Amino acid sequence: MRTLWTIACLAILAACNKGPATGEPNGPLATGRAEAPATAPADANNQVSGGEATAVEAGALPPPGPLPRFVGKWAADQKSCESAPWQFTQSTLRTPAGSSCSFDQVSQVPGGYDVKATCTAKGPPATDTLEIRFAESAKAMLFKSKVIAGTGLVFCGRDV
Repeated sequence: MRTLWTIACLAILAACNKGPATGEPNGPLATGRAEAPATAPADANNQVSGGEATAVEAGALPPPGPLPRFVGKWAADQKSCESAPWQFTQSTLRTPAGSSCSFDQVSQVPGGYDVKATCTAKGPPATDTLEIRFAESAKAMLFKSKVIAGTGLVFCGRDV
């Protein structure tokens, strides 16, 4: 049973490390056919891209665009989007627990971003490298830090 569990975990990790087919970071797979644009009512899951509002399906990850994909509100689950969101901007992070980070350098890496930051979480400011990765199949953003507890987050939307 333990071996089966280990194999399943390794298969999931291997799937997360596959590169995108389009050359865009975590972009959609190239299918060779045009797809109809997603339509959804204007709500908290709308995001701004180049001055135009683009609907994002509830629970879906934001697509690559002019803003880093992590920009917006994120939470541990959809129910927490209103009560306890994590707020990411291009240069800051604020968590519902009161932790905060100021970004010094954002680097795009395979699967997401590495962010050199100065963070405060129940102590004096400390330098840290935040690891932000996107688990496409799980529709989640994975967050890892030395200063702030790591977690998986779902996309709640961007303020329009």
